[in-house]
Amino acid sequence: MRIRIRISTTTTIIAIAPVTAENATTLSRKRSLSNIMIAEIDMSKIARITAAMTRGPFVMDGALCSIVKMDFFIHRTPCGSMEDPSVYCMQAVNCYQTNPERAVALFTRAAELGSPEGFFGLAEMKMNGMGTEKDIEGAIELYRKSADAGNTPAMFRLGCIYTGSYGYPEDKQLCREWFERAAEGGVELAYAEIAGIYMYGYGIEPDHRKAAHYYELSANAGDPHSMFMMGYMKSEGVGVEKDPEAAVVWFTRSAETGVPEAQFRVARLIEDGTIPGGDAKAYEWYQKASEQDFLPAAFNLATMYYEGRGVKQDLQKAYQLYDKVAGSGDADALFMTARMLYEGIGVEKDVEEAMERFGRSAEAGNVLAQEFLIDIRRKQNTQFVKI
Repeated sequence: MRIRIRISTTTTIIAIAPVTAENATTLSRKRSLSNIMIAEIDMSKIARITAAMTRGPFVMDGALCSIVKMDFFIHRTPCGSMEDPSVYCMQAVNCYQTNPERAVALFTRAAELGSPEGFFGLAEMKMNGMGTEKDIEGAIELYRKSADAGNTPAMFRLGCIYTGSYGYPEDKQLCREWFERAAEGGVELAYAEIAGIYMYGYGIEPDHRKAAHYYELSANAGDPHSMFMMGYMKSEGVGVEKDPEAAVVWFTRSAETGVPEAQFRVARLIEDGTIPGGDAKAYEWYQKASEQDFLPAAFNLATMYYEGRGVKQDLQKAYQLYDKVAGSGDADALFMTARMLYEGIGVEKDVEEAMERFGRSAEAGNVLAQEFLIDIRRKQNTQFVKI
């Protein structure tokens, strides 16, 4: 399951440190949209819908980061004190890159004054070994103090930590509890996480109604993959009443943001006549999804080139796409490439390679390949074909 880190003009990056191979191996892609930057990260402990969709810590422009809203820093100075911890936190934010040691000192003083943001900022510095020694245990203790004082980003961070993504032991129960508290506190990033936990039963019995509730919150907050999930749940009646028309809306919105699974579903809906547009429009959506290496779309695109449907027939292109999918061990793509190699369609004829692929396709369960090999044996009355 993926999370999106959305940072708007009303948000301050509290602490950033360089990504290492140890703690950030799963950045999938990122893009910038005017005042919104999005980093997409996977999480290994929670499954994704359709085709195995691991996440590490937050990643933004090649750096680890956490987020704290500006208003979290607006606290009154404790009675009887002339020091304002929010000022220390803001000063730390302004110098953490150029002088991380000073930032640590400032966050430390804010924490000594009981500031939840001071606890959080100091935790970030310890977590990333920035301006101080890396100390995961110490960071977690500080995140807890911050979260217990109501800091919702700290709750979200703890949820991430207990997935096991930080080299810290996985704890499914604590992962769920902290993500849920963050979601209840209005952290939009947490909606999709807790939704996935309830959807797939991560350390708890699946609860599709709760999953639908949180996916809808996440989708309405603009999360593209949650839009796809809402389309799936509405189309199949999972956790919600079946609503094909609403499913089309969600799939389309998700597809327009570039989610390949949604683009594939929209193309299928066009092919079966649910959405207007015809073969040419279906071809366009398959092309978009295929360009992102979504193999089911690449297979269907190959078929359109093979048949000349929605696009000018191009047998060489069809073979190239089928061959790309066959590389994953797909039984149907192995069969199609075997057939084209056997007959020299769109590729130079190669009977030996074709027979090898027929065998692999048959082993993978393709009935047509199995029947073809049986027929070959019957005609030749020999056992030279090895399956």
